[in-house]
Amino acid sequence: MDEQPVFSDPWWDLRQGGPAERQLQQTLQAELLTELAAGHPLHDQPTKVIAKSEVSDDIVVELPAGRCALIHLTWRGAAETPPWPKAEFYDTLGDLEQHLHGVQRGPGH
Repeated sequence: MDEQPVFSDPWWDLRQGGPAERQLQQTLQAELLTELAAGHPLHDQPTKVIAKSEVSDDIVVELPAGRCALIHLTWRGAAETPPWPKAEFYDTLGDLEQHLHGVQRGPGH
């Protein structure tokens, strides 16, 4: 039961572990930690960036217990006032994948 949803276009799956992916993960993780202020649900929570949208400032992070979140970074370079950065939480990567495919197809597809 090792099903790992695959992020497809326009998402860059950063779990591949190559040098470019590791560098981008570090950059995105640093920005996320900068933006998360006290009072945000992810403040002081363990997160791992696993994907980035190629068309927006959205990222996907893994959370404890198999959960994940879709987060919209602001790139302000400073702590934000909660609820920013905007975060949507999912119980599994599969749930998130279904959401993303629904969003990508758009209405009527």
